[in-house]
Amino acid sequence: MKKLLVTPEGTFKIEFTAEEIAQREQDAIQSEADKVVKEQKIAQEKARKESAIAKLKALGLTEEEVKSIL
Repeated sequence: MKKLLVTPEGTFKIEFTAEEIAQREQDAIQSEADKVVKEQKIAQEKARKESAIAKLKALGLTEEEVKSIL
């Protein structure tokens, strides 16, 4: 894998070092983990919202009244 190095003397393509390759792999793993956590938080928020709507409806509020609260 190569990277682009831009200097005042010119532009060069150089190979990644082993440390850079390892860091890119770690970054990709962390990015995927962050994505999963974000998706879980979104799903939890959606579930909480649906639960709140159901509870409001159980109290006797109409669909329009629930929407006006939100």
